[in-house]
Amino acid sequence: MNARIMMVLHSHIPYVKRQGKWPFGEVWLFEAMAETYIPLIINWLKLNEEGKRAPLTMSFSPVLLEQLNSKYIKQEFVNYLKERENMARTDERYYLSQGELEYANIAAYYASFYRDIRRDFEIELDHDIIQALRYLQNRGQLEIITTAATHAYLPLLERNDLEMQVYWGKRLYEQVFSLEPQGFWLPECGYFQGIEDVLIDNGFKFFFVDSHAIEGGKPLGVMSPGGSELEVEVETFASTGLSTYRPYRVENRDITVFGRNSMVSQQVWSADYGYPGDEDYREFHKTSPRSGFKYWRVTNRSHTLDKKQPYHPDKALLKVKQHAAHFIGTLKNTGHHAVEMGFASPLIVACYDTELFGHWWWEGVNWLTEVLNHINDSPELDLVLPSQVGPATYEAKLFESSWGRGGKHYVWENEETAWMWDIIRKAGKEYQSLKGMEQETLMGQKAMSQALKELMLIQSSDWLFMVSNNLTRDYAMKRFFEHYTKLLRLTNTVQNQQFNDNFREWLHRIQYEDDFFSCL
Repeated sequence: MNARIMMVLHSHIPYVKRQGKWPFGEVWLFEAMAETYIPLIINWLKLNEEGKRAPLTMSFSPVLLEQLNSKYIKQEFVNYLKERENMARTDERYYLSQGELEYANIAAYYASFYRDIRRDFEIELDHDIIQALRYLQNRGQLEIITTAATHAYLPLLERNDLEMQVYWGKRLYEQVFSLEPQGFWLPECGYFQGIEDVLIDNGFKFFFVDSHAIEGGKPLGVMSPGGSELEVEVETFASTGLSTYRPYRVENRDITVFGRNSMVSQQVWSADYGYPGDEDYREFHKTSPRSGFKYWRVTNRSHTLDKKQPYHPDKALLKVKQHAAHFIGTLKNTGHHAVEMGFASPLIVACYDTELFGHWWWEGVNWLTEVLNHINDSPELDLVLPSQVGPATYEAKLFESSWGRGGKHYVWENEETAWMWDIIRKAGKEYQSLKGMEQETLMGQKAMSQALKELMLIQSSDWLFMVSNNLTRDYAMKRFFEHYTKLLRLTNTVQNQQFNDNFREWLHRIQYEDDFFSCL
């Protein structure tokens, strides 16, 4: 048995540059950089230096790439790391003064962590995460794919807006990597029949869906960490008799679709029996009111936060090794099961949000590194990239689907967000009505360019998700209305050609605030 393993990591942070810092805003990006992207890349580079094959597939939203490439973000990130290290040292001194050596040791652990991340960012990566990604891709250790420009939830967009998100998702990828992307990640795995035509028109060769889009059956719940707890009836799809153990051509279309293996993926992210819920791993939700650091371990998932016990990094790392070995066993067993079903060289596609590793699951990057090491040592498992699989020989007709609760669109369109979709669709029509107007002045051209940026920001799935899960609702609504207000003023000014001094000053300010997609 030789099972082919395709590990796919989807990376996205909404546009937060100059949109607040803490508790909502730039800190989200800085946490992902410090806890996920940089540790993952550093470990990956070490594997490459050791001559180990560790090819992974990663998607990056263009709006995230733009932020990672920003001089402003790079500078502010270094300041953030210094502040965190200093705060950890302050905590260490405080706990020592109180005789709480256990907590003082954890504070020292955090201080060392942020010191090392700053060294890695400044010295090892030379302040350039994207250059490291290019290097890994050129070495065959990584296949980078793209997604919608601002991570819009595509199944519910009007056709013009859908095409715009896909087109700019491709264009902006090309600007960053000087390559044409071959694959496309559907945000939230949101699929509907016909979206493949838009992907084909833009030159894409493959994309990914959740398992029930191919197999039918009952979806297995929320994929994304921090997912909505909304109650919703889970739809059961008609069984198709197909399996995600092979790729498929979408019915009558020249494009390949890969289906996520639900059980292998769930083993990692499930809140009920996934690895992150282990008692020795760091508790995500309980934070210190002094500094915001997390000093506690899961302890017991049924315990209230006030009953959590101190975190022990060394014990957690032992669990990492155990769980990595267990996951390898899961992959082998899954492969053997597939062979028994008649798949000679089964394909196992494991898809995760990149930020699950490190940010949500603190130990996740180390776990993933251990898994990659184990796969290198196993003759039964072979890591592959989508471009290495070859053309699909079987066809599939796909179900409309997502990896959200209920298996369709409920997380992003429900009674809490219906009014937002009214605005999103109205905003799209307002912009489309002006597209045919020839802008003879530089100011008019700048206004139209900025209007497109504001429209795509309105369409971001993040605001819908935040309103649905009611955790950062106020921030999401504030951002949503701000971008819509900006779009209205831009479109009204273009419509009436009223480019006065007040408008010029205001436009200059919002160009600074919403400074992304420089090719627009």
